[in-house]
Amino acid sequence: MIRDMKLGTLSVLMLSVIAIGLVACDSKSSDFDEMSMATSEDSAAEAFRGYAAPAAGAAAAPAPSAPAPAPAPAFAPAPPMAPAKQSFGETVSGPPGLPGMPGNPGALGFQQSEDSSANSTASSAQLASQRRIIIRTVDMTIIVPDVAASLEDISALAKSFDGWVVSSDRTLTHRGFISIRVPSDDLDAAIIALRGMAEKVDSEISTSQDVTDEYVDLQSRLVNQQATEGALLKLLDRAETVEAALSVQRELTRVQQEIERIQGRVKFLEETSAFSLLNVRLELAPLEMEVDAGIDKTVSIRENTRLRATFEPPEGIDEFSFTWDFGDGSEPTRSTRTAPTSDEDKRVTATFNHAYFNVEDSPYIVEIEMEGFGDAGIAEGSDTLIVQVTELPVIEVFAGENIVREQGEEVEFSASFTHPEGLTEVAYKWDFGDGTSPDTGSVTEGSTRVDAVHVYQDFRPFAYKPTLTITAEAEAGEIKSEGSLSVLIVERPAWTVSGWNAGDSGRTAVRALSVVGIGLQTGAIWAAIFSPVWVIVLVATILVRRQMRRRRSARPDAGGFQPYSDQDDQ
Repeated sequence: MIRDMKLGTLSVLMLSVIAIGLVACDSKSSDFDEMSMATSEDSAAEAFRGYAAPAAGAAAAPAPSAPAPAPAPAFAPAPPMAPAKQSFGETVSGPPGLPGMPGNPGALGFQQSEDSSANSTASSAQLASQRRIIIRTVDMTIIVPDVAASLEDISALAKSFDGWVVSSDRTLTHRGFISIRVPSDDLDAAIIALRGMAEKVDSEISTSQDVTDEYVDLQSRLVNQQATEGALLKLLDRAETVEAALSVQRELTRVQQEIERIQGRVKFLEETSAFSLLNVRLELAPLEMEVDAGIDKTVSIRENTRLRATFEPPEGIDEFSFTWDFGDGSEPTRSTRTAPTSDEDKRVTATFNHAYFNVEDSPYIVEIEMEGFGDAGIAEGSDTLIVQVTELPVIEVFAGENIVREQGEEVEFSASFTHPEGLTEVAYKWDFGDGTSPDTGSVTEGSTRVDAVHVYQDFRPFAYKPTLTITAEAEAGEIKSEGSLSVLIVERPAWTVSGWNAGDSGRTAVRALSVVGIGLQTGAIWAAIFSPVWVIVLVATILVRRQMRRRRSARPDAGGFQPYSDQDDQ
């Protein structure tokens, strides 16, 4: 049984090969006879156009919302393939032409004599170079006053050009998206109309894709597959066994699926080239927001400049962000921190500090840009201020020489300071350092001295530190400078008799006694520390003395006297 099936399958395949060969041979012979009569250049070009057209099932179908048929895609030449007649004598029509270019039934482009093919080569190449299949896509981002109304206007625009809306999206009140298709010939007019609807065109990107080569290849493959389909249908009718019929049917199904796939791709290329795609992103024109960056400032170099802006957001805007550009080339600062004010309609930004380190580039233009978001859409605003950076004048203060006074005596202070030009509201403050209220006042115009008198009621073992502070206003701001001195207050003397001061004498005696006591105490401590040394020295002295006595007593007396003994001392 298996052997019979294999033989049947082999027979079917052999019959397929023979049938295809017969079809090709018959087609060539008959077509050669027909085409040999068409020797003029016009008949050759007509035959070429008939071959290059797509199959009848591949004609471009208009979209549902566009009743008008799709404009014809560009012409593209196809390689010579596929027979025009079956070997069984039935005539097969050649493929119809492209939309707007009727085909030439029964005559394929490759079925010409060699003379006619040579004559039509130049005209065919020129025609193919002039007609290309181009797919154009345009992406636009436009700013519009009303997103909803603009979406409706763009939809109406597509219909006016016999196009249709591919997709549309409006999930946010201040943003939207719409995609439309319009005939390729009307694409430029549609773009001009969209520009007219917009307050501003943020971006416009146009891309073109040449699919001529792919289209030509698909047409050639389609003709071949259709010819194979016809041959398989004839073989299926002549199949004598079930196995042969099933084998032919499987191959026929595969070929038909390939034909449908090719036809679908051809139709897609025809429609996309005939109708260009326009993707339009719409953004609501931003609302205006009043922003006040503050008054212009004059600051000193390296001094922190405080920056804070006030703004009035439109209704429906409740999220904010702002950016400070300090104008000196440093990195801009961005933040979202804002706070309400006593005025319900206004808010303030967070305070930022910035220091400038270059006077030569002054003045600096400081800019703040505000953005707001909310149900009402987007709000924008900006403002600037000018920061003038200068060098602050320097005030040098000399508070005076150090002073020694007795308690209760008046201490006179006489201080001086430098007075640079441009200073106003010069004032001083004497802080005497003993906790009493400072002495303050204004310095008269042109004066550089400040005098004061103070009495210290209490003496201290350490000096007081009175300080003089000079303040003034300059163009760059307030200037402050300080100077100080030392005041030593000694205790006032007690009662005295004939130059003798009981208090001083008593204190002197106590101090002397203290010195004697401290000396005795120190000597006792040293004696205790070195007591082992003293004992050793004393013992050693005693031993040495006894040893010397023994030596003297043992020495013989040369004069006849008795030797010396301890009893003689008694």
